Amino acid sequence: MVVANMVLALAPVATIKYNYNHHVQTTNHHHRLLELLNQCSSNNSSSSSMSQLKQIHAHTLRTTCTNHPLTLFLNSRILHFSSLYDLDYAFLFFHTHIQYPNSFAWNTLIRACSRSTDRKHQAFLLYLQMLCSQQENVVTPDKHTFPFVLKACAYLFAMTEGIQLHAHIVKMGLASDVYINNSLIHFYGSCGCLEDARHVFDEMPERSVVSWNVMIDTLVQLNEFDDALMCFREMQESFEADSFAIQSVLRACACLGALSLGMWAHAYILRTRDTQVADDVLVNNCLLDMYCKCGSLENAKSVFQRMSKRDVTSWNTMILGFAMHGQVVAALDYFRQMVNEGGLMPNSITFSGVLSACRHNGLVNEGRNYFTIMTTIYGIEPVLEHYGCLVDLLARAGLISEALDVVSNMHIKPDDVIWRSILDACSKRTLGIEISEEMANKIMESEEGGNFSGVYVLLSRVYAVARKWDEVSSVRKFMTDKGVAKEPGCSTIEIDGVTHEFFAGDTSLSQIY
Repeated sequence: MVVANMVLALAPVATIKYNYNHHVQTTNHHHRLLELLNQCSSNNSSSSSMSQLKQIHAHTLRTTCTNHPLTLFLNSRILHFSSLYDLDYAFLFFHTHIQYPNSFAWNTLIRACSRSTDRKHQAFLLYLQMLCSQQENVVTPDKHTFPFVLKACAYLFAMTEGIQLHAHIVKMGLASDVYINNSLIHFYGSCGCLEDARHVFDEMPERSVVSWNVMIDTLVQLNEFDDALMCFREMQESFEADSFAIQSVLRACACLGALSLGMWAHAYILRTRDTQVADDVLVNNCLLDMYCKCGSLENAKSVFQRMSKRDVTSWNTMILGFAMHGQVVAALDYFRQMVNEGGLMPNSITFSGVLSACRHNGLVNEGRNYFTIMTTIYGIEPVLEHYGCLVDLLARAGLISEALDVVSNMHIKPDDVIWRSILDACSKRTLGIEISEEMANKIMESEEGGNFSGVYVLLSRVYAVARKWDEVSSVRKFMTDKGVAKEPGCSTIEIDGVTHEFFAGDTSLSQIY
């Protein structure tokens, strides 16, 4: 009797001890699987990572309880890691193993789609599915959901969908969230809606450095360079400018030709003594671009020589910059250094600069050779810009027939720039009037509804060179009757840090002498 009572008294203790040990073992097992997942994510090879991930997934199915809270957490991590390496596998896992997806699961897939190259449109579709799923399992989009969807809409220029998202944001009371507002500014800016972007920015109750960076970048992208620089000055009252803000300012200076302000930005970088910013290859590339476009090639060379790291863009900027200013020898020398010493493969932009350099100096044989090297050795498919450089080079050298042969053998349709190159060459030489008239017709066909004042001027010059004065008179009379006027040339110059714009024949500026 006593023994029986002792057994009965000890039974609950043994059960509790067994349950405790089982709980500890289960927890440890889940933690080991989670550690394996973290090791898998740190693998540099995506293929081996996915192979390990699938093994962990299979082991999870065999050794864990489906409804255990730790298993549910483990599944969320498997979904996260698979979305980084294999989106198809992530979708399959989501539909088969995530029975009641929460906002994290939805956001994981939406983020993966928004970052992908070919599935951005699915980000918005997933958002709609997330809303529809509320009928069965209440899931509310959160502050992490909208930035991902807005990013996809910005890339796709999906204006209607983005406006709907903005309305949802307001309805859900998230209109004051700084991260969402940053994404809204980027979305509206990408779609060219500057006023909407400004409105979101102005109404923000709180702004971060990213908010200012996005607004400045939007202004630069939409060619509001003066406003971008004003915005940068306002930013400095609250925040220290980082590398992203500096890049936007330098791009604005490059487009305005504002060398003094660009040099100030360069000095600002050096004053901060932040080596991370000063050595940033993107910042230095913007400096190179600014100095090249402002004509300060010596400063560009100085920055380039001090760069601890260079990429293809660095070399391309120098090649294009020197070619733009007619320093052909230097441009081609940078190309040779890039190939021989830089250890980098030239790309399509590289050869645009090289061919442009040849065009500026009339290097016909060199231009032909570089075009051949581009296609045969580097396997780069020529685009309109490459063909345009080669055609213009040949036409300027008086090789009109060869230029026309190049045009006829192009695998893409020539644009009006190519036809204008040939027409311009014809206008400077005593060549067949029939060719010039054909080129003029080609331009008008390829640019329907455009301003053809330049075409008429070139055509009248062709007739003048051929001493066809009646035709010259007819073209000029036609331009007068139709109200066609040649667009005046426009130039900008910077004086004491102020950029002045003036047109040919303009006498309204007080500084004109």
